[in-house]
Amino acid sequence: NRLFSEYFSSQLGITTIPKKTLGETEDEFLRRKINQGLAKDTIEGYSLSFKYLNIVMSKDSDISEFRQETIESFIELLVGRKLKKSGINRRIREIRSFVNDCRRLGIISHILDIRQFRITLDPVFINERKMCEILAMMKPENRDFIQLYLSSGARLREIYHGELQSDNYLIIDSSLSKSRKTRELELSGEEVVIYKRLMASGLSAERLSRLFKIACVKAGYPEHHFHHLRHTMAVREINRSGGDLYEISKRLGHSSVKVTESAYLRFSKRRIRNDFQSLFC
Repeated sequence: NRLFSEYFSSQLGITTIPKKTLGETEDEFLRRKINQGLAKDTIEGYSLSFKYLNIVMSKDSDISEFRQETIESFIELLVGRKLKKSGINRRIREIRSFVNDCRRLGIISHILDIRQFRITLDPVFINERKMCEILAMMKPENRDFIQLYLSSGARLREIYHGELQSDNYLIIDSSLSKSRKTRELELSGEEVVIYKRLMASGLSAERLSRLFKIACVKAGYPEHHFHHLRHTMAVREINRSGGDLYEISKRLGHSSVKVTESAYLRFSKRRIRNDFQSLFC
């Protein structure tokens, strides 16, 4: 056992590195992330990934036993749970971040190959006709809140956790961004008014998302959900006359223009003309 090993080593004058369990390493990692000020939902994401990981590798296991087979079993478990590919990739990213942190600290010395699934599905957007029908199912004040997201392209929690500056820029912290970069979202005067009303409304991000989903179902479009507002903004603005791809990419918080280009320039002009007729009037 560990105590006997440490005693025996001390008698022989051998210096040993105390073993560390997977559970201890996970707890220390979470404490570091909390101290870095990461958002609550980000911490909860890491915790969920660790729960899955601890199914394939016990918390009491020595962290040095973390191998390529562990990663493969972890991914097999996620696939077996029938998670969406986007959800599986988030779990993979979180465990990869954990492993990279362990390597940086010298806790894990060997290299592990941790790759995400390739997702090639087209981003789903909502055409003008459907959007009008969905918004008609919502209260007027809530419609304005949806329009704020539709015009800004912000993710659900970015608006709530962003910090509005006196020059009408909403500063979104790097912990909320997939690219891990702080970004500035310029709001128009009208958007600032709506933003302030939303912040004073007491309406939570989860409740707003739920209200939009209810409206989608009532309008007969249950396949749509809140994140599709972001895709809709991107597709519409890129195809607007004079749309600046670089500025749109910055607004979306993408790591590069290529990400924006590959995601949103795949739709035919004919489809865009049919789905966003106001752009071509």
